[in-house]
This record gives sequence, structure tokens and C-alpha cells, in this order.
Amino acid sequence: MPPDSGQYDLFLFCLPLKMQTFISLTAISLTIVSSLFAAEAPLPLIPATPSPTPHIAVERIPPQPDTDRSTIQVHGFLTLHKRNYVILAATERAVLMSLETEKRDVNGNILKDANGQGILVPVIEGMKVFKGQILGSFDDRELHSSRKIAKAQFEVAKAEKNKKIEVEYARRGMLVAEAEYHTMEDANKRHEGTFPDIEVLKAALEFTQAEANFALQNYMIDEVKTREVSVRESELERTDVLISLRKIVAPIDGIVVKLNQTEGEWLREGDPVLEIMQLKMLHFLGKVSAADCAVSELDGKPATVFVKLSGGRQESFSGKVVFVHPKIDAGGTYEVRIEVQNRPSGHSWQLQPGGDADAVIQLR
Repeated sequence: MPPDSGQYDLFLFCLPLKMQTFISLTAISLTIVSSLFAAEAPLPLIPATPSPTPHIAVERIPPQPDTDRSTIQVHGFLTLHKRNYVILAATERAVLMSLETEKRDVNGNILKDANGQGILVPVIEGMKVFKGQILGSFDDRELHSSRKIAKAQFEVAKAEKNKKIEVEYARRGMLVAEAEYHTMEDANKRHEGTFPDIEVLKAALEFTQAEANFALQNYMIDEVKTREVSVRESELERTDVLISLRKIVAPIDGIVVKLNQTEGEWLREGDPVLEIMQLKMLHFLGKVSAADCAVSELDGKPATVFVKLSGGRQESFSGKVVFVHPKIDAGGTYEVRIEVQNRPSGHSWQLQPGGDADAVIQLR
């Protein structure tokens, strides 16, 4: 049984001071250790599991385009109309003889000198030209010689067709042979044996031959010589076509933007000679999101194209959707093409290919 506190204090008092200190420190240490072992260990913390909540399925509705919109805006750029850029090239191996044309006014009318002759000027870059205007030619001297021969043969054929001498000669020969035959035949009827039968048969044969010759001459006029005239005329026309192919003719109204050759050069078939550009009509190319507008809604719709010109001013140009690409790309867009009517500005045009633009397409 452990001593009470009074006995314990008396015991300590009878001991030396150093021994008292040692015993007190030892007792304190034992008290602390026993208190640590005697303390209850805390319960481990277990995370609380939340109670499951019931899953509610929500149907996702894809975004729908705004069907109430009457317009759609598109950003894009301007490009050349494919038919409005032409490269004129050599049609066969030949020498480029000339690059000159008749001078014209701003409306395309040919200007003439005091003698009524056209004024020839050299073709230069930047020159305005008109559809059908002759801009130069390849060496066609040999073809012109061939044309003279073809024309002479054509004229001779026509003259032969119109000649009636052979027909008239055959007609008169037939009449003489007929008269001789009938004379002999009538004489023998009046006086039998006036002409021997052999002579009468010969006269009948000559009359038959004369009739056949007359018919042949008429056939020659109506068929053979007519065909000869047609053949000669075709040869003349063929030569004219070959000569026309040696000329350099502008197929469209436009501006000469590049000269690739000079006079006197030998060219092979397909070598480019000059290039013509027309800016009267341009194309606007842009992309439309398939989520905003269906492909079938845009074809043929009117549009207005807005472009910033020099000085920051904005101008609008009328147009029309002429092509909608049926394929939607990976980005969910498709291409739309608008034909834009350009406007002249002095000697040039307001719109130039390559510039950025915005378009507003009327959906309804």
C-alpha cells in the first residue's frame, strides 16, 4: 500500500537535499509516462460516404439556327471572274509579225485619219481593248498567196459554170441530126428506096448520140460544174480561216495587263503572247457556317457587298449568289460565291481583286 502524502513529505525531509531533488524529478517523469499510456487512443477518422442521388436523364437539344433572320453576313475576299482573265497564245509555230491595233476612243469607235484610214498604234500594257479588236498578227504572207490562188480558181469555176457554149453547141448538133434523120425517113415514105436503109440507120444513130451529148452538157452544168464551184469556194473559205487564226483578236473587253513577246520572235504553238483582264465583274468568295444557314437557302439570292476603299470610305455593290458549294468542310462551313457588279472610276475600276470584303445575303 503506498504511503499517504504526509508520510511521503516527511521521508523527503529527512533525506539530503540532492537526494530529494533526484527523487522528485524521477517521480515527475514516471507520472508523465503513466499518464500517456493511460490516455485512450482516439478513434480513426472514417470519411463519410455521401448518400447516392438518383440520376435524371436530360435530353440534349442541338442549337437551332435562327429561322426568323432575313439576312446573313459573310466575310470574304474579292477575286477575278474566271472568264475575265484571258491569255492569248500562238496557235502554231510562226513568227510574231506585229503587235499593233487601230486606235479607238473610250467607247470603242475606230479613229481614222484625214484619208479615212485607221490609225495604227502599238499595243502596250495598260491599253483598253474591246471584244473583236485585232491586236496583232503572225506571219501570214504564205497564206495570202494561197488565198489569191484559191480565189482565182473559184472565179474560173464560176465562169465555167456560167458558160453556155458547150450546151448551145450540143443543142444545135442535136437539131441538125434530128433534121437529117427525119428528112431521110420522110423521103423513103414518099418514094421507097430514096435513101438506103443503112444510111437511115446511121442518121438515126447520129440523132441519138446528139441527144445524149445535149443531156450530158446540161448535166455538166447542173451537177459537175456546180460541185466544182462549191469545192473551190470551200478552199477559199479554208484559207480565210487560216488567215484569221494568224490574227491576235481580243475575245473580251478589258485591259492589256502583260505583254509576253515582242515583234519578230519565233513562237511555238501555245506560247503566250499577251494577257487581258476585265474588271467589270468580280467574284466574292466567303464561307458560311452550316449551323447558321442551310446550303439550299442561298443559291440565287441577292446580296450586297461592302468594301472599304481608299481613305477609309465604305462603298456597297450589288451582287447575286451564283454558286454554293454542296460540300461542308471539317470546320462545319461551306463556300459561297457572289457575282459582284463593279463600277468604273476614271480609266480604272473601284473594286480590285484580292481585297477583303463583307457581304450581306438576303434570305427572303
